[in-house]
Amino acid sequence: MRLVGRFLSPFVRRVGIALELYGIPYQHEPLAVTDDRDAITEVSNLSRIPCLVLEEGEVLVDSHQILAELDRIVGPERALVPKHPDQARAYGQMIALLTGSLEKCVATVYELGRRPKDKVWPEWAQQCRSQAVGGLGEAERRASDALTTGGYLFGIEPTHADVAGVLAYEMVKAIAPDEVDTERFPRLAALAAGFGTRPEFKATLHS
Repeated sequence: MRLVGRFLSPFVRRVGIALELYGIPYQHEPLAVTDDRDAITEVSNLSRIPCLVLEEGEVLVDSHQILAELDRIVGPERALVPKHPDQARAYGQMIALLTGSLEKCVATVYELGRRPKDKVWPEWAQQCRSQAVGGLGEAERRASDALTTGGYLFGIEPTHADVAGVLAYEMVKAIAPDEVDTERFPRLAALAAGFGTRPEFKATLHS
């Protein structure tokens, strides 16, 4: 398999972490849409990362769909999803909140870091930042108290929501350091301080 996209993107990174957790071998191609668009377009006409090129050559896009395929490949017993059907709605909403926060973080970074300085829209950047913090806050509210004692969001085993939780906490904290700390987000902070230190996270640090 080939994973296309820089780990600077939290959406590429969540796929990379899943591949690491599953023990699936892959080749990483650290390309960025802003700098390597032509090379990415050769992989997928959507010109979007992440892309995952399967062994048979099929190209998958969108991190949600890529993770769903990886779950299918490893089977239901190993899949990083809650095992109880009654958790499906809560799990889906947690994923939506955390990845939504990540999307707003990316929008903030692009607005402030990629747009020409004379065209930056500070109010839009602030709105995106506020949405990122708000989504993280709602995820924190819904998180189980078990997180502060070494548990995970949906039981004793990690899911894709826990991966997203670590990435969202770290990225929202990076763009809004005055609004995110261990006192305001004790559950997600504990998750990042525990699960987020595993080798799978270290293997996918920004490149």
